[in-house]
Amino acid sequence: MSTQVVYGELSFSDGTSGLFNGTDGAAGASTDGTLTEIKSDATFYVVSASAGDQFPGKTITGANFSGKSIIQFAYVLSREGVVAAMLPASSRTAGSDTQILPLCKAYQLKAGDSIQVMTRA
Repeated sequence: MSTQVVYGELSFSDGTSGLFNGTDGAAGASTDGTLTEIKSDATFYVVSASAGDQFPGKTITGANFSGKSIIQFAYVLSREGVVAAMLPASSRTAGSDTQILPLCKAYQLKAGDSIQVMTRA
C-alpha cells in the first residue's frame, strides 16, 4: 500500500470554482484502497471543510480530481449518505494537466455533502 495526495477543483454554474487539497485540506495523503474525504484547500480558504459546508448552495457543473497514480473513483456523498454525483478523475503520472470536465448532471451542494475518493497505485 502506498499513499498519495489528491488535488481537485469543482467548477460552479456561477463561473467560480472550489479548490480541494488532500484529506485535511493541507496536502494530507490518502492511503490506497481506503475511502477518503477530500476537503477544501486550507491554504486558499484559511480553513478546510467538507464541500457542502464550504460551498453550500453552489451548483457543480464540472470537476477534475487527480492523484499521482490512479483514482479509482471520486464522488459527492450527500448528507443523506447517497452518491449524489460522480466526479471526473485523472492521473498526474501523464505529466500534463487535465481540464475541468463536465458532470453528466449538475448537482447543487447542501451543507453536510462531502467529496469522497479512493486511490490505488
